[in-house]
Amino acid sequence: MKTMLAFAVLAFLQPSFSQGSVFDRIAKDAPPYLTPLLEWGQRPEWSLDGKYIYFLPRDFSDVFRYELETGKIYPVTTHFYHHTFNRVLCMGNGDLLLLGPETFDPANPWEFRHKLRLFVLKAPYDKPAIMLNTFIDEGPAVSKVDSTIAWTLPGQREIKMARIEYDEDGKPFLDRERMILSFDHLGLPMSHRLETQNFMPGNEELVFTYYRGTEEEPFYFAYPYMLNVKTGKIRPLIDDTIDGYNEAEGVSNDGTFMLVESDRHTKPMSWSIDVYLLKLDGSRHMERLLDWNTRFPGGTISDNPVVSPDDRKIVIQLGFLAAQAGQGRGMFLFDLDKYEEYKKSK
Repeated sequence: MKTMLAFAVLAFLQPSFSQGSVFDRIAKDAPPYLTPLLEWGQRPEWSLDGKYIYFLPRDFSDVFRYELETGKIYPVTTHFYHHTFNRVLCMGNGDLLLLGPETFDPANPWEFRHKLRLFVLKAPYDKPAIMLNTFIDEGPAVSKVDSTIAWTLPGQREIKMARIEYDEDGKPFLDRERMILSFDHLGLPMSHRLETQNFMPGNEELVFTYYRGTEEEPFYFAYPYMLNVKTGKIRPLIDDTIDGYNEAEGVSNDGTFMLVESDRHTKPMSWSIDVYLLKLDGSRHMERLLDWNTRFPGGTISDNPVVSPDDRKIVIQLGFLAAQAGQGRGMFLFDLDKYEEYKKSK
């Protein structure tokens, strides 16, 4: 699909807060630890040096990056023709891993939502992205120290792991590909699903979300789990006997905490979530960081949080409940140090 000129123009505009919008109300009333970045955009991802936030304006669009120091926005994928992208992740060598459909029909945009392809956009991002030989459902886990990735297969019942290598012409390919978790092999009910999230430091353990629900709706309940990629053993990171939605999100680079989209502040089975911080010290302690779902009823949520390389900041998406999960309408910067100071002053 031809890159949309409208997004190329938007990429060079500074945000303009709309009077009365939820974003504007949050921005004007924001505590000292919360800074508005953009009132549009979704699926944020930190650059390895912490200077930029990569993001997309919406599902099935182009990739841009936001410079934190200046507030400037730069296009990343508008210089070549493609069939749109859905997510962007930073690889340890500086390349970008993109998710997008192999073909695209704007009249039926969700047809390939759960059957995307992986692409590598090689630094300095001046050439077209190169498609890898695999399909993916939802986001992959990408190592920050080497070229290891893990991804969920279509159907959300299996996770594979591989390394991205490069041939003599510099073309990326998947090497040492292997299955590391299969709900089919474990004999788990067909109503159970999973989704890859993040590697822990060292790449020996992988955080993923374990979904349980009904045959009609497998995603009612969600729990963050840990997989040992060597032994295949899995274990819950919170109490998984209590009904609730607790989807694993960004993991700190030092492995001491992770972020969770949770509905424990409200009734289950509604996906009315906000961002929580879960300590990975075995205490299973979860702390709610934002209360947008309570303050702004009618579908407003905070979601898709990602942790900065120094583990001191978080970018959080202003989300909304929609037919297709993960859609956003703005991004905020959450400063953990300022947050702790603020709590002490109260």
